[in-house]
Amino acid sequence: MGNSQSELIEWTAQSSAPVVIWNDERPRSSWNDQLYLAERLSTEPPLIPADPEDRIRMFGLANELLGEGGLCYGKRHFMTSVPLASLAKDSPARAGAAFLGEKYGYSEANVARASSRIVEILEVVDAQLAAQHESGSRYLVGGQLSALDIYWATTCGFLDPMPEDRCPMLTAYRQPHFYGSVNDEIDHALTAELRAHRDFIYATHLQLPIVF
Repeated sequence: MGNSQSELIEWTAQSSAPVVIWNDERPRSSWNDQLYLAERLSTEPPLIPADPEDRIRMFGLANELLGEGGLCYGKRHFMTSVPLASLAKDSPARAGAAFLGEKYGYSEANVARASSRIVEILEVVDAQLAAQHESGSRYLVGGQLSALDIYWATTCGFLDPMPEDRCPMLTAYRQPHFYGSVNDEIDHALTAELRAHRDFIYATHLQLPIVF
């Protein structure tokens, strides 16, 4: 573990980033804690829906993307399994993969389930997007931008990073087990509509090119 990782653990009692620090308040490393703080500091534009049903749906779907056992967790199992299987035991990259695996609970059983879990989540988000389009909304919940749209746009890059001119990154990161689709089942579930929604959110509300 590098010195910067040790400093992060000493400062925040955990090893994930980003961490949000606001004045003398507790460090916030979880996505939902960070979202609540952001809403408290600035309500324009509001990213948490006022309607309770939309709010429940937004947090539920966001947890499917970001929470433990969700899409990002599943993808990290692949980010761990491929280096562990292919790299020499003394490789620094293998050591990094082993650390990632320990942190996110990698096991052969978990990686075996990861693909079907990712597909399941993609199908649910795709169905939600289709229902919203049918109702006349361009957004994943309600009639305006919410945090879920941003979470989807950024999470999508795990499975389908945008081209170099919009998302500059090291070529080595564009391997399927890092940032890309690891099999045909996931690629099929990542529909053109889901990819287009990612592009719409970035073009309309976020910054391009991405600072990776």
